[in-house]
Amino acid sequence: MRLWCSERESDIKSYASDVRVQGVVLELVELAHNPNTAALANSATAQAMKLYLSPLLETHHYVDYLVISPQRRVLAALDPKLVNLQTPPVYETNLRRALGGKPAISRPFLNQWPEGQYTNSAIMFVAAPVTSNEGKVVAILALRMNPEDEFSRIFSMSRLGKTGESYAFDRRAVMLTASRFDPELRKLGLIPSHSNSTSVLNLRLTDPGVDLERGKSSLTTHSEFPLTRMAAEAIKGWEGVDVQGYRNYRGLKVVGAWSWVPEYGMGVATEEAAEEAFETFYILRRAFVVLFLLLVLSACAILVFTLSVERLQASVRRNALAARHLGQYVLMQEIGRGANGMVYRARHSLLRRPVAIKLLSPEMTNDGNIARFEHEVQMTSQLTHPNTIAIYDFGRTPEGLFYYAMEYLSGINLDQLVRRFGPQPEGRVIHVLRQVCASLAEAHQIGLIHRDIKPANIVLTRRGGAYDMVKVLDFGVVRAVHIDSADKASLNAIVGTPHFMSPEAIERPASVDARSDLYSVGALGYWLLTGKTLFDGQEVQELLKQQVQLVPPRVSERLGTLVTPDLEAVIASCLSKVTDQRPASAEVLEAALGACSSAKAWTAEDAENWWKEHLAGVDVLPVTQMAEKTLIIADRS
Repeated sequence: MRLWCSERESDIKSYASDVRVQGVVLELVELAHNPNTAALANSATAQAMKLYLSPLLETHHYVDYLVISPQRRVLAALDPKLVNLQTPPVYETNLRRALGGKPAISRPFLNQWPEGQYTNSAIMFVAAPVTSNEGKVVAILALRMNPEDEFSRIFSMSRLGKTGESYAFDRRAVMLTASRFDPELRKLGLIPSHSNSTSVLNLRLTDPGVDLERGKSSLTTHSEFPLTRMAAEAIKGWEGVDVQGYRNYRGLKVVGAWSWVPEYGMGVATEEAAEEAFETFYILRRAFVVLFLLLVLSACAILVFTLSVERLQASVRRNALAARHLGQYVLMQEIGRGANGMVYRARHSLLRRPVAIKLLSPEMTNDGNIARFEHEVQMTSQLTHPNTIAIYDFGRTPEGLFYYAMEYLSGINLDQLVRRFGPQPEGRVIHVLRQVCASLAEAHQIGLIHRDIKPANIVLTRRGGAYDMVKVLDFGVVRAVHIDSADKASLNAIVGTPHFMSPEAIERPASVDARSDLYSVGALGYWLLTGKTLFDGQEVQELLKQQVQLVPPRVSERLGTLVTPDLEAVIASCLSKVTDQRPASAEVLEAALGACSSAKAWTAEDAENWWKEHLAGVDVLPVTQMAEKTLIIADRS
């Protein structure tokens, strides 16, 4: 029905915007100022309109046309007797919509013109505005049609079996389309008895209480019958389905479905006799049971086959791994293992360069883990800053092992640092945070947000004789600010580590930006200075609530000793619950840290002495942290 109505609206829009029709209508509007009715009805302009529109009426089975002024006066019509008449009130709703600039299609209604020029019959029309060159609505073009021919036909095409039918009705529960049972309805007295009468506008959808073809209702007149269950619910604007059975307007027990279509002010229903509807139910049920059993057996067979193939593939991967070769890399020692994979110390077979190889475990190689693995390496490989872990290579072995090679780091991560050696000096904290900011600045400039800055993802290492050099790791949950539409499902995911997450990453994950990373940098500085996290909660939900609602104690208060005010103020600004009150960018934060009075208190000599005293000979690979502690809640909505 919607398709048919939209096609009629498209027809009228096309003809109303035709330059020839517009020109003739404008001439009619000018002629309308002449009080001579005959001059308007018999003018050459009116004949031209008839010439243009007659082929349309014949092709699309329209009854006639009307050109109506904004004052509801007929300016032209196929029947010249209608010219200069005022349109009946029943036209008003749709004419008002057309004058508002939109096409409108009416429900079927009784067409009654004043002075008896037109007989009482069912009619419906579609109307569209005709505009001037300046875009002003100057008139309405309306095409009228017989609902018994056109409108009823689209419903008759969906009849089911011998008793099924579909039909439309208005808010009074009066039928707007012809019933397939019109002859029976005439015999039952539900519609007028003459041969040309139909149920269109003549039948109200009421329940007689009995099957009228098998018995007589106890009520004396049709008007005393209550509405059918379907009609009573539909005119309230409800949709419904009833497969238990209810009586229709003939008293026959039927199953049906119905819906109200508010844009056209009509209800639509489809019904079929319950006996016919369930006639093949048991046959189908038996067939379904047989097919279902076959499907279960097939599924079991496929499952067994799939598990066997996966087990075989995993065995092949394990054997390849046992051979200690991944492409051009030789695996030397496993140095870390997580839920989804492991990290090996390795060397390039030709270059002899030490590398760290991160790979998916054979048992966890599936589409989801592969996609996350590839995402991590693709994001990290875009970054070239010295304070960001460098990616050398990415590949897949013939056996299906996914891996990537990155620079091998010897050193300690900030989580290990604080747990083993306690709170760190202000100068060293500033030195570390400035390097973290430098790494993030590059990522933010190309539109990448880390989303999981935490102590375990920041490594202190030695490079080229320099000590306390920072490396930022684990870009596995990074998100691009300008995300592709294919990835929009991830926008509502909570991602991060609860102790270091910003409030907006919890409440509004889709709104996180670079300043969310800066909140995490502030929480990282808090950890380095105090040896403690912002809040002490252990349960995830409790921590998330604290991050959103509570303000952590100041650094000096938590540490129990005085911290330089300017450094404390910078950390506090990063931890503001309001994003606009945080530093505007990683560059701004790095400059603010550099301007602190204790920024130069930690020298290269201090760093070298600390390393020689505490980590002489240490060869640790912190990149083994495989983000298992990162919180990912897939969809808050």
